[in-house]
Amino acid sequence: MEDAIHEMLANPNLKAQFYDHPVIRGLTSKKRKEPSRIPAWFYRYPILRGFTKEKRELPSYIPSQQFSLALFDLAMTAGTESSLIQQGILKIRDDLKRDAKQPIEQAIMVELNLLAELARSAAATEAGTAITNKGLALLKTELKKFAKQRPEFEELVDSTLKEAAHLKDEIDEVLKKQPKTADSALSQVRRGIAALSVISPEVNQALNALLLNVEEYVTQGETQLAKARQNVEKWFDDSMDRVSGVFKRYAQMMALIIGFFVALLLNVDSVNLTIYLWREPSVRQALAENAANFELPQEQLESNPEQALQDFRKQFVGLNLPIGWVIDESKGIAFSDKDCQLFPGIGQTFGIPVFASNKCLAPSQSNNQSNIALKFIGIFLTALAARQGAPFWFDVLKRFVNLRSTGANPDEKAEK
Repeated sequence: MEDAIHEMLANPNLKAQFYDHPVIRGLTSKKRKEPSRIPAWFYRYPILRGFTKEKRELPSYIPSQQFSLALFDLAMTAGTESSLIQQGILKIRDDLKRDAKQPIEQAIMVELNLLAELARSAAATEAGTAITNKGLALLKTELKKFAKQRPEFEELVDSTLKEAAHLKDEIDEVLKKQPKTADSALSQVRRGIAALSVISPEVNQALNALLLNVEEYVTQGETQLAKARQNVEKWFDDSMDRVSGVFKRYAQMMALIIGFFVALLLNVDSVNLTIYLWREPSVRQALAENAANFELPQEQLESNPEQALQDFRKQFVGLNLPIGWVIDESKGIAFSDKDCQLFPGIGQTFGIPVFASNKCLAPSQSNNQSNIALKFIGIFLTALAARQGAPFWFDVLKRFVNLRSTGANPDEKAEK
């Protein structure tokens, strides 16, 4: 999600300011470091802040309504000098956290957070009046006082103020070219979006496209601003859907890799297991009859997990399934490591030699597959099965048991 928001806002400082908004900031935890490529001010917005957990600094989930509200609030203040100063303060703080080789003095972080909050408050009220201008003056005074008390930050603070003033001049030039419109909330948002063209042209282009002719598409009883927010929320939801797809593919790949190594460790060979069940109808019948009873008792698992696992293993006793590895030392002293090979020849045993021990780590006799290629195919098929996940196989097992019993359970029919 962080990478997706990074792509959507396309500006590290803007993203930091978004995460710093009170709406976003409440959703994050304190112990997780914020990536340098994600601007802290975006995630610390008040609306988004409430969605974070205590031990995290960035939220794992942001509702689309909070995203649009925070983004519009930031857009409305994007042209203010206080907002630009806030971005600079957050950049100083995040760079300090990222590059620090020693623990950072807690007082420094507290002061920077307070200055960022003061800048946010000043930006939210700055409109050219005397009281709001006093807020900006107070912010600059406190920032210079901080630099004076901590000389190592003096150059950073000075460059932050100069950069903010320079960007403010560029934004003012852009806003002068904007047509005069009625003083409505949507008009303020549009002016803020125009200001974003200086800070983040990509966001400016995206929001302009989302708000294009929004006035013409409003229905009766619907405000223009509400329609604009709906467009932004859909943009966010579509981006999160794409992220979910990427994460799902990644999770499936990890499940395949983990499943392969677990299957190899336990020697769960689907090919040989299928052949074994085909040749042993009695085992196949016993496995089918007891399939519905193969479950781990949850109550016992919580109170006595070791006993629960032992009881679970007992359910498989007597089936002699070709699963697992055994130590083959039947040849005694005459047996040597060279007699145990992954690609055995005449008179050799299929398996992995246990170094200098005259022992061979091999499948059980019922699973003594000497074709290593076929063995890995069976292991890979098991990994593919594990990739589907437990819910899929529980459903398959349930359907299999119902089919064998020629019908669904009466309780299930009643529920339907």
